[in-house]
Amino acid sequence: MCKRGAKIEGFTLLELLLAITIFALIVGSVTAGFRLASITIDRGEETVRAAARLRAAIGIIERSIRSADPLPVYTDDHEVMFFVGGDKHLMFLTAQPIAAFGAKGSQLVSFHEIAGSGGGLAVSTASPFRTESWEGVENPRVLVPGAEDVAFSYSPGPTEDGRWEWSPSWDAEEERSLPAAVRVEFSVSAGEASGKTAFVVPVMTVSGAGI
Repeated sequence: MCKRGAKIEGFTLLELLLAITIFALIVGSVTAGFRLASITIDRGEETVRAAARLRAAIGIIERSIRSADPLPVYTDDHEVMFFVGGDKHLMFLTAQPIAAFGAKGSQLVSFHEIAGSGGGLAVSTASPFRTESWEGVENPRVLVPGAEDVAFSYSPGPTEDGRWEWSPSWDAEEERSLPAAVRVEFSVSAGEASGKTAFVVPVMTVSGAGI
């Protein structure tokens, strides 16, 4: 039972303001921590997705080149082994169509660079019966968005001393064979997949027979 006139202790206005300020700082720190963790997780997931897209694109390129077909196709009133490679583009007949595009059977494939916004390393495909009218850039699909400095080079195989020599071009009609391997290089300067990528693809079917 309180005695009359006893003084009841409480919080002063300054103490309340100080407590509210400390509580707000704690809540702000926790919120910022959660936000930073969320951003880090999102960036990690995007990095994983970008790496997966890059692996898928490289897989498409590797399977197509590895299965380059020496079967002659009809063009310009005669039959030729269709494999035309430059330093910025590569066109050839492949026995391994790109399944993701719903293709079946042998297919003409062209890998090339599309410059500018929305461009990158792209692929175009066509029927093997279109060699005369096909330029290799129709209806492109971008495999690696933002890829630039795309470069292809070609090797006939190792020399007697075991060295691999590379050329910036290859014409199967002139060389009378497919290259033994193709080197693909490109760089991505923005995004989660930024950096330089280079890989060598062996051509599984190499024919030295005359055309």
